[in-house]
Amino acid sequence: MKSIKIKINLATYIFFLLSFLCGYFKNVLYIFLIVFIHELGHVIVIRAFKYKIVEVELYPFGGITKIDKPLNSSLTKEAIIGIAGITMQLILGLFLNLWHPKDYQLLSFYNKTILAFNLLPIIPLDGSVLFHTFLEKFFPYQKAYYGYQFFSILCFFLFFLYNIVYQVDNYFICAVLLYRVYITWKNRPYLFHRFYLERMLYSFPYKKIENHRVDDLRVLKKETRHFFYQNNHYVSERQKIKEYLYKNRKA
Repeated sequence: MKSIKIKINLATYIFFLLSFLCGYFKNVLYIFLIVFIHELGHVIVIRAFKYKIVEVELYPFGGITKIDKPLNSSLTKEAIIGIAGITMQLILGLFLNLWHPKDYQLLSFYNKTILAFNLLPIIPLDGSVLFHTFLEKFFPYQKAYYGYQFFSILCFFLFFLYNIVYQVDNYFICAVLLYRVYITWKNRPYLFHRFYLERMLYSFPYKKIENHRVDDLRVLKKETRHFFYQNNHYVSERQKIKEYLYKNRKA
């Protein structure tokens, strides 16, 4: 079994140093423990599905597990990966009473706070993954992607406004979230082309078939096989993707 690359972000080291100097080292250590257990949940499930883990990056208040998997992967697997970290936190909550009463109160508060935070539908939090998976269940890939992007941006600004109004001072977290939203938006052309290329090169399980009289690949959905009406007969999505890629190459 290949080892997993774990990267601790520079901000995490700085945060640990500042917490030590200010006498809050134990608090930060507990937060980091919860974050580690959360990401461990993702890692266990990802390994069970035999996807490749590129890197696990740990921040002071959260982590990001980068996966190398097909964009056309199972929606069920996507959802399970999304809830794996939350599930590990719920399991952790069952054992927190084993700590000293003072530590239990502190750990319980941090665990619930991080759990609620991860449920926010803001990229790259688990809430956004689950929301994206829900949209992909009913809408074409591109439409679902834009929907999840715009809703994430809206929720980010609401979260940012909440921090300003109530002076929560989570501006480092806001900066990280904003950066991840920007990167996801910037990568959309690459993801759309990769989505098409995967469907042309590989065969993925599908649950239904849809026929279209519109000449538009933007109708492609996950777990669906598509056919397009062309010259008085239907052609496969693979043929349409080949034509699309050829035209773009010539352009």
